[in-house]
Amino acid sequence: MCACTEQPQAQLRVGFNFWPGYETLRLAKQQGYLADNIRLVELMSATDTMDAFRHGRIEVAALTLDEALVLAGEGIALNIVLIMDISNGADAVVARQSVTDLRQLKGKRIAYEQTAVGALMLHETLEAAQLQMADIEAVHLPVNQHFQALQTRHVDAVVTFEPVTTQLRNHEHQIIFDSAEIPGKIVDVLVVRTQQLSRHQTSLRSLISAQFATLSYIAQNPNHAAELMSPRLGLEPDDLLLALDGMVLADAATNRALLVGQGETPPLQTTAEQLLSVLLEHHMIDTDVDVNSLVDARFVIQ
Repeated sequence: MCACTEQPQAQLRVGFNFWPGYETLRLAKQQGYLADNIRLVELMSATDTMDAFRHGRIEVAALTLDEALVLAGEGIALNIVLIMDISNGADAVVARQSVTDLRQLKGKRIAYEQTAVGALMLHETLEAAQLQMADIEAVHLPVNQHFQALQTRHVDAVVTFEPVTTQLRNHEHQIIFDSAEIPGKIVDVLVVRTQQLSRHQTSLRSLISAQFATLSYIAQNPNHAAELMSPRLGLEPDDLLLALDGMVLADAATNRALLVGQGETPPLQTTAEQLLSVLLEHHMIDTDVDVNSLVDARFVIQ
């Protein structure tokens, strides 16, 4: 008899931190959409996710586009295979009630996570306020410390994101700037190490199909989906639905439109080039990156 037993697929580790747009991965697991060899690695912050990707503890990472550019700038060969979501208000600067105007940030202590997206949001906020870094006291804090820092008045404002944005707003702090003011600049993507693409093609297709199936489930059953997704984020289901209103969850059609496009240059590539210029100008990245080779759209073209 011929031994025709199929070899088990290699484990694919997918890392992500606390962010409503990434909770679709956990929902996919709960709904049974994920293949058994796909392991979700839940991390505390974007900093932890980037570190795990750098050191090969995960093959796939959910990151913002600018964080992906930072890793590429470090010489890590990676490809963007999926757009998870586009922030449209979910990233925000939340301040104490005494701060009612952006210009009042002058001389204040502002906490932000020492990542590309944190630095980018702070840069855009200060530009809108017509302030310089020298005009504030910047405090580096991981996102899991933002709530406590503002509650205890250790800082006057935080550059943060959901679910912390909603948690702070529920405690009578106020949003004074958010990503709706800079549309299209904060994009969440799935990145894969280039050397892993061939080995994990089947698993990546399965993962991305599961993501699209999950988005369809959310669209058809928003209340039940919110009940399943909200506990880990520390939000009530209604608050989670409000948080999701601050982003665009990218379905298959959106991915094809942004990763492939209809012209010579895909829209995401244009966004990446604009972000790269900001990162270089403000020394958030030291080396230029060839954005032309970053996107691999094969998994969203069905």
